[in-house]
Amino acid sequence: METVQLVLARHGNTFAPGDKVVWVGARSDLPLVEKGLQQAAAVAAGLAAAGLAPSRLYAGPLKRTRETASIVASAFGLGDAACIISEDLREIDYGRWEARSNDEIRAEVGNAAIDDWQQRSIWPEGFGWQPGEAAVLAGWNRLIERIRTENAADAVVLVVSSNGIFRLVAKALGLPATAAKMGTGTVARLRLDADSLTVVDWNLDPAALTA
Repeated sequence: METVQLVLARHGNTFAPGDKVVWVGARSDLPLVEKGLQQAAAVAAGLAAAGLAPSRLYAGPLKRTRETASIVASAFGLGDAACIISEDLREIDYGRWEARSNDEIRAEVGNAAIDDWQQRSIWPEGFGWQPGEAAVLAGWNRLIERIRTENAADAVVLVVSSNGIFRLVAKALGLPATAAKMGTGTVARLRLDADSLTVVDWNLDPAALTA
């Protein structure tokens, strides 16, 4: 059976050395810093080395995801039409945690909620996160059906989004919470068949990609 080779890429860094690192979600439209640009180029290089040339890319609407997708598309000679900006990949709005550091959040609300999310992928309640876990996953499922509809059965497709969304996708696909995080500039590889989606690799250095 022919299978869509689905590669997920987390956008590159949005903080330079010395910057205050804070939670960035739907309301924090930061561009890639120099390291992030290099990470996007490394995703393209890893895909090329593995013989995984994408024919179409889907990305969230914020600068960091659009820039990552654009760099990869350019490396493969793809025009703007090959980059699809999808609202279903818009990052999570982190409510009261948005634009605050881990230490600031812990000082206000304690350790339980943030540890539950970061270590166990448990959605924090009562802090204004939007649009909700079920809605995020519904958006992901819409995107998967769109990818099935819009791409040939043997296509290579790249999806660029954020750690928050990918963490919930990992949870839904049955990965252990301890393995759910994707670092900036890392990739995952999945097999998308007519009726299934299977994880092959997760949180992988792009240089380690194989066909």
